[in-house]
Amino acid sequence: MNEKATLVIEKREKANSRSSKQLRKIGFVPGSISRKGKDSISVKVKKEELMKSLSKHGRNYIFNLKLDGDDISAIVKEMNYSPLKRELMSVDFQQISLTDEIKMNVEVKLIGKDSVEFRKLLVLQQMDQIPVKGLPQDIPDFIEIDVTNLDVDDKIAIGDVKYPKGIEPDIEADKIVLTIIKPKVRGEEATEEPDEETETESE
Repeated sequence: MNEKATLVIEKREKANSRSSKQLRKIGFVPGSISRKGKDSISVKVKKEELMKSLSKHGRNYIFNLKLDGDDISAIVKEMNYSPLKRELMSVDFQQISLTDEIKMNVEVKLIGKDSVEFRKLLVLQQMDQIPVKGLPQDIPDFIEIDVTNLDVDDKIAIGDVKYPKGIEPDIEADKIVLTIIKPKVRGEEATEEPDEETETESE
């Protein structure tokens, strides 16, 4: 994460829903750049270039935003999608300093899940992302958790996870990330008569 991917962006003259809709029609994504102690800047970026960079580098990468001849170091703070078509509606960047600590949610990547499932067990994952803090250049794209040798009822908490150098969790150490469970057999719960507490649905 020491290198930066460059994205050319432009200022938006109008920041309203009508102009945003028009921008999306011609291949742009409306967005903004949040700046500490300053007003945010309304911008637009070419959708194709943005998606290509995100696909190659990931969301936690440090981007070099070129705006009117200036270079701005920033990360993607939020991406907003339409609920039905899942179309990218807008992107929010956060200006950063390489010497100031930031907070991010980092994706959890499981290692050895196949080994657990081979033994007829399941990984019950309660956290897909872990909140962490550290310098921007130290924030990883994901955090690996090896579940290869875990057995039934074993748990992994935040405090059990190995973090990259310079990175700390930004959440309580006893929060459970995942648990290894034994799947219920179909016949265990099946009874000829429904349970008294079970409500039957009527059409």
